[in-house]
Order: sequence, then C-alpha cells, then structure tokens
Amino acid sequence: MSGSNLTGFYQYPGRAAREVAQLTLHDAAVTLHVDAGSQTWPLAELTVSDALGDIPLSLTFADGGRFVPADDRLFRQWYFRHRRPGLIHRLEQHKRGVVAMLFGTVLAGVFYVWCLLPLLSNLIAQQLPASIEQQLGRYSATYLESQGLTQSKLSATRQQQLQMLFREVIPKDMRDRPGLRLRIMHFPMGANAFMLPDGTLILSDQLAQLAKSDDALAAVMLHETGHYRYRHSMQMVVRSSLISITMMWVMGDVSGVGDTLLQSAVLLNEMRFSRSMESEADEFALEEMQRQGRSLTAMLQIFTALGEDGKEESKWALPDWLSTHPAMEERLEAIRNAAQ
Repeated sequence: MSGSNLTGFYQYPGRAAREVAQLTLHDAAVTLHVDAGSQTWPLAELTVSDALGDIPLSLTFADGGRFVPADDRLFRQWYFRHRRPGLIHRLEQHKRGVVAMLFGTVLAGVFYVWCLLPLLSNLIAQQLPASIEQQLGRYSATYLESQGLTQSKLSATRQQQLQMLFREVIPKDMRDRPGLRLRIMHFPMGANAFMLPDGTLILSDQLAQLAKSDDALAAVMLHETGHYRYRHSMQMVVRSSLISITMMWVMGDVSGVGDTLLQSAVLLNEMRFSRSMESEADEFALEEMQRQGRSLTAMLQIFTALGEDGKEESKWALPDWLSTHPAMEERLEAIRNAAQ
C-alpha cells in the first residue's frame, strides 16, 4: 500500500477555506500535494483523530494544516498498519467489551455518588475552619431576610422564655460553642425551624404558636441542633462542590447539556443526602429527649403538626438545602417505635 495516493480536502492553518489536495502514503510518512507545492511529513509529526465509528479520520500537520481523505477505508488500513488503534476503536470491534465498559462505568458512578462522596464530604467538612461556617451563616441570614423573614412578633416575655428553653435543651458538651444561638423570626407563611451553618437556629413565630408544650419545642430545637453537631450544612456545601468539580472534569465545561446534567445531579444528590442527615438529626433528638426525660409524645405531636402544616401549598419556599426532608411518616414511625 506504500506509495498509494489519496484524494481529499486540505484546510490551510488559520483559514476556513479548503481545497482539493492529494496525499501520498509511504511506509512511515506522508507527502501532501497542494497548489502551493508538496511537503513530506513523518507519521510521528502527525496528529490523527480518534477512530469513532464511521466518522472519517482527519490528519493535522505540525503547522496546523488539516487534511481529510475522501477514501477513509484505504487510509485506515494504512494508518492501522503503522499505529495501534485507540481504545475506543478496539472496543467498537468487541461488543462485549463495550457492554463491560458501560457496566463498569455505571458501577463506578454509583459507588462515587452513594459511597465515596458522602465519605469525602464528611471528612472535608469536619476539617473546615469555623470562619467558613460563620461566613455562610451571615450570607444565609441576609438571604432569608431578603425573602421576607422579619423580627419576631411574639411578646418580649415569650421570646425570653424560648431563649431560656433553648439554653436548657442544648447538651452540656455543646454549650461552650460560641456560634450556637437561637433567633426567633416571623415567617411570611408556615411554621418552620432550621439551623444555619454558623449555629444560628432560626425558629418561626408560627412554630412557637403551633407547639402545645415546651417538650414539643425542645424536640424541634434538638433536631436542628443535631444538624449543627454533625455539620450537615457544611457537608452539603462540600458535596455539591465536589459534584460540580466532577462534572466540569468529565464534561470539560458545564454549558448546555453539561449544565443540565450538573443541576440534575446536584438536586438528586442533595435529596438523598438530606434524607440521611434528617434521619441522623432525628436520632440525635430522640436520644437527647430520652436522656433529659422529656416527652416523646410531645415530639410526636409537633412532628405530626408540622407534617400537616407542610401539606398546604405555599408560594414562599426556603432554599432546597434548608427544606428537603424525608417522608414525614417515616420519621413519625421512628418516634412511635422509640416511645414504646
């Protein structure tokens, strides 16, 4: 096949126009014939595109010029005699290899998302300095205020009672943490409570009014304190960042389809991760309620009331990372079992 001539199209470096040209195939080199003259290039100085299905191969020369042969089959025969085909091309010739590779890729992805990411997120979150939590807490508080949260409308006496209850409820080994505090606010709609990354527990007026006892409020406070103990907010931030970095590495960028995949992956991942964190916070609250001798019936009452309140549609919504919870019935069942 040495000395064979191929007709094709040549594109000069830095130009969009192309012209008909010829390529002579030698043992380990090619000679390009264009209107401006001829030049021989060693195969080692050529860059040949990967063999992907029936897509024609193209040659890129050292000066940036590009040649696409019209007879792709003949060029492939010559090229693969001198250089081993790429992995993708070899896999295309072995269907079982393709299936095995796809299966392995799926398994690797599942392991990364469901096993490795939670482990890495937890390890990294535990090592982050408190200053990062404080910055995120301030940002979150500013965002919530911009969404309509205002100062509490409860009486000063009631607010003082809630602050005293919060100090009583917090486990002794956590009372020396400087960032842990209660902030009572009026929500635009609905009863809710959530913990900011810096240890600020936001409690709504509506939730304080919904609770029928101090033990019911204590259950909510302990649940949210569990999030702070295990640094769940930071774990979610780290995990979302790791997913973004992974998608950028895999896709090359996050525009178009890549951006859509990234958003979907982050959403699905945070829902799964939030479920496990909520369960962990529930377990923490249950243990502390029992240790402090508080009523699990009251805990069941407030969680049931919150579940009913959450069924009502609301145009005002918290960010996903503050509001995603596992199915309330699962949580209620766990409390019932603990109360028996």
